[in-house]
Amino acid sequence: MLHSLNKLNMKNSILIIASLFVLSTYGQQDKHYSMFFANPVQFNPAVAGHFGGNVQLFANYRSQWFTVSDNPFRSFSASIDGKLGERQLKNGFVGAGMNIMNDVSGDSRYSLTVISAPINYSLEVNRNSYFSLGIQPGLYMQKMSGDQLYFDNQWDGSGFNSAIASNENLGGFNDTKFDLGAGLYFTSSPSSNSKYQLGVSASHLTRQPINFLQSSEKLYRNFSLYARGEFGSNGSNVAFHPAIIAFMQGPNYEVMFGNNFVYQLRPPSKHTMYFDGTSIGFGVYYRWADALVANMVFTTGAFSAGVSYDLNISGLSPATKGVGGCEFFVKLTPTLGSNKFGAPRIH
Repeated sequence: MLHSLNKLNMKNSILIIASLFVLSTYGQQDKHYSMFFANPVQFNPAVAGHFGGNVQLFANYRSQWFTVSDNPFRSFSASIDGKLGERQLKNGFVGAGMNIMNDVSGDSRYSLTVISAPINYSLEVNRNSYFSLGIQPGLYMQKMSGDQLYFDNQWDGSGFNSAIASNENLGGFNDTKFDLGAGLYFTSSPSSNSKYQLGVSASHLTRQPINFLQSSEKLYRNFSLYARGEFGSNGSNVAFHPAIIAFMQGPNYEVMFGNNFVYQLRPPSKHTMYFDGTSIGFGVYYRWADALVANMVFTTGAFSAGVSYDLNISGLSPATKGVGGCEFFVKLTPTLGSNKFGAPRIH
């Protein structure tokens, strides 16, 4: 049995056993973020370019299992996307961008890095609706070092002794494969107080091999369904932003749903656009059979920032003590080249 931690205690043993069970039984599952609604272009290339402004910058960080392991899982993502040809094309635009996702976990320092380039064509169905088709070529890169791992034959009676040969042929591992994804997306704003978004996507269409040793195991395709709405009313400063996402990857699945209550601290200027709107949102989400998630999102003009916390309620709760993960994001969506005018007193 592979021991990835140096200390033998109950909570670590539970995590090791559970992790080995998941890896041997279910095999694979992509990394997911609790605040998925903040940047859906991470999992659906058809969403690139669909935002207020003409360029979007996004960064996200997540840490979890830090109450269980001395080396918790850490995930980081960053992206940029925007609109191309909006003035040249009569009935739509081209959305394009770049995504980078990196995840590091465990004593082996297993690292997964995915670099992808979403691109789509968004067709203007009518004045308030768009339908988009996108693809996402990329690189799927894995890296691992076995130098910090201990095995059962290295136990000397009082601890693990690295001087004893493990006879395991792991060494270093570094591999890069081509990856491909695709997606569909529909968005509509039937009124100034309502908006709908619906998307379906698939990743790892190439099913590239992901083996460390000599096996021929291939990466499962990952299918996702995403829906979100924004609902408000005239004369009210409160809006509702419900959202749901579902992933299915081989025998694995994940469903997460909830709602953000958004309170408008200051509305934007209606005519001169001198003032940007400012709002704060509080959300509660449920990840099926896994966690309750609370988040807070602050937005002022083109800048947004959010933080979330996962409360673990799964079978791993005795080991995690209910602690799941913390997540943070920042987002900037400026409209380049715009000039505001007017004076504050007339707004």
